[in-house]
Amino acid sequence: MATTGERVGKNEALFREVNERIKEVSAANFGFGPADLCEFVCECSLEDCHEAVAMTRLEYEDVRVHAAHFLISPGHVQSPQVERAVAEYERYWVVEKEAGARRVAVDEDPRS
Repeated sequence: MATTGERVGKNEALFREVNERIKEVSAANFGFGPADLCEFVCECSLEDCHEAVAMTRLEYEDVRVHAAHFLISPGHVQSPQVERAVAEYERYWVVEKEAGARRVAVDEDPRS
């Protein structure tokens, strides 16, 4: 049976994949340039979260450099056993996964 951290990691990895697709489609169809804002899906673990997170392509790519980093709406940090905020900006925060969630995040990174 998966631990809570592993379940959270799998859910958030799914949202990361959705955001990768949003980036690809936006770049191909709408000319999403490095400084243009695009709306991504919050990658937090709140089951009822449907918030959009506005980021530039450069900001998004900066988050994706680290497989254990995820973008969230400000204040959506859920559990210190699973994640910790590593950057807080006006439009979005970046969290780093810990323990089981970290293993899943790294293993399921579509860029690795």
